Amino acid sequence: LFWFFCIVWLAHGPSSAQAQDTLKAHFDHLLNDAAKLRQRASYDSSRTRLEQALRLADAGKRFGWMAKTRNELGVLDIYTGNYTSALSHIQEALSIYERMGMDDGIAECHNNMGAIYYDQGDLARARISYGKSLVIREQGTDRKALGITLNNLGDVNAKLGELESALEFHRMSLAIWEELESASGKAITLEYIGNCMGAQGEHDAALEVMMRAHEILMADEANKLSTVVVGTRIGDLLNRLGRGQEAIGWCNRAYAAALALDSKREQQKSCHCLYEAHLTSNRPKEALHYYQQYVTMRDSLFGQEMTKEMTRLEMNYAFEKKQLADSLRFSAEQQLQQERIQRQRIGLVSIGSMLLLAAALGFAILQGKRKSDSLLLNILPRVTAAELKKTGTAQSRHFESVTVLFTDFQGFTEMATHMDPSALVSDLHQCFSEFDRICERHGIEKIKTIGDAYMAAGGLPTPNSTHAHDVVSAALDMAEAVEKGKARKMAAGLPYFEVRIGIHSGPVVAGIVGVRKFQYDIWGDTVNTASRMESSGEVGKVNISQRTYELVKDDFDCTFRGEMEVKGKGRTGMWFASHKLV
Repeated sequence: LFWFFCIVWLAHGPSSAQAQDTLKAHFDHLLNDAAKLRQRASYDSSRTRLEQALRLADAGKRFGWMAKTRNELGVLDIYTGNYTSALSHIQEALSIYERMGMDDGIAECHNNMGAIYYDQGDLARARISYGKSLVIREQGTDRKALGITLNNLGDVNAKLGELESALEFHRMSLAIWEELESASGKAITLEYIGNCMGAQGEHDAALEVMMRAHEILMADEANKLSTVVVGTRIGDLLNRLGRGQEAIGWCNRAYAAALALDSKREQQKSCHCLYEAHLTSNRPKEALHYYQQYVTMRDSLFGQEMTKEMTRLEMNYAFEKKQLADSLRFSAEQQLQQERIQRQRIGLVSIGSMLLLAAALGFAILQGKRKSDSLLLNILPRVTAAELKKTGTAQSRHFESVTVLFTDFQGFTEMATHMDPSALVSDLHQCFSEFDRICERHGIEKIKTIGDAYMAAGGLPTPNSTHAHDVVSAALDMAEAVEKGKARKMAAGLPYFEVRIGIHSGPVVAGIVGVRKFQYDIWGDTVNTASRMESSGEVGKVNISQRTYELVKDDFDCTFRGEMEVKGKGRTGMWFASHKLV
């Protein structure tokens, strides 16, 4: 009951420095205890401590404490594989840290969001989040946190096949751990380096490095989860060497430890390792068993519903930030208007002056309505906004045939790690503003941006028969605009963007997300396939699906790429669209 009396004391008792110190000490104890319990896989007990800490923070309106606790709850949810809850907690923490201007907290939140995207397989966004964390960490004094972020970025680059860049990040991290004399830090980094060596084909040397890392971690009770990770990677490496029997032993131990730690993501990885090990050892029945377990865990952790919910959270978070900025600006303008009216009121001594005041008030109300309408149209399509204003709701609608476009920048994360953040955001703003103008010119609807990705669609909210032609035309203009920007940047010796664009046509459902802080969005397999077209494309190219090709083949010069493997879709026909046919 100690925490309960602390809350009462904070709310009603003396505000002496001694009382505050006592509460702070108890809060720190709860968070430290929660971290230790999490490391021992006592997740329920850890969550109980964090919920106590959050109540203590809420009662005293200690926003810094709230942010710290929310962030820790997010980390706990990452450990247990509850990624939507993790993202929600970390976004709340990030909002508070940003309002308070606490750089260390902002960096930690971006790092943890990177971990969520990494586990979800969204490496592009993981790299963006880790890059944001690195920019802040490099300016700070927390060497341990910098070492962790460097390793995270290296691991993402390794997953993307950029092994030299990955090794450079890991070597920088290793130097920090040697400076700090951290055995576990060095061991974890050696495991990352061994992974890169294995990817380069140096399997025997990689195995030796990973064995050293595992031996160090086994002696450290606080790094049980890292020991599981290394064990699974050793198993994966043994599979690559064709040593299936040895791999089975390592992956079995990793799987048992992951079960004991209740780490669903590591259970999933070790099951995949066991599937490959049994396959290598010519045990198809056992291989099938572990493959089925792997697929079940993968779908529960990373299925479409999880992805959709995470996208909704990201959209709401981005919208809340924009709405807050607009609200603050509008409130400031209202305040200035009220001050002008107040000054006028003091000098009013006649009926004529009173009429002037009424006119001024009417004008202020009209201006406020115009601003409100403008903000609504900046968020929603005109038809949807009109329906919302008229009825207070906007019904979701099924569209049988629309065309969806996704863009993503190549090289954005590298720029994020080297450029001033304000300059980087300015470049991104200029590029997306040009995309907005292109969408308006071709009569297609911008849906949203997430990080450096841009999404638009043709054929909604008003259906038409030209949506595929409109979207491909817009995509070619976008590619041209980015190419021109690249030429200017190269001539000036500055870093530049390159873009991939993917397009697919088909049915979607469109509507408003949420009931208070809403956003217009579209859902359906068409959206997922358009995203796959972008990720399967090439820099500077407009990659379209077979379905879109059938709709525009008479209008554009298209080059067949063949049937290509697409994650979650199997083999799919793709085309590169270029200039319009005369």
